Amino acid sequence: MVKPSFWAVLALLSCPCHLVLVLPLLAGTSAGAYLTRHQSLAVGLLTVLCFVSLTMIFYRRKPKPSGETAGCSPGKTGNGDEACCAPFRQE
Repeated sequence: MVKPSFWAVLALLSCPCHLVLVLPLLAGTSAGAYLTRHQSLAVGLLTVLCFVSLTMIFYRRKPKPSGETAGCSPGKTGNGDEACCAPFRQE
């Protein structure tokens, strides 16, 4: 499982507006030469990669269902009571 921080760094590096900053860092390498020669292809691929990584950041975030906290599940508290988070769910 890939962490959301990996996807965030990948989104930051693959953002097409950062290509101006990335190309000088790759100067003198074969990757830099390829990206410089084929800038339109690089911008297109990096745009797709950026959107995929942004989607994966938000896809991996799992919101807590309403009424639950991180420490207990619905109907169980671990102390024998039927309610989750006893002070908040007394019925």
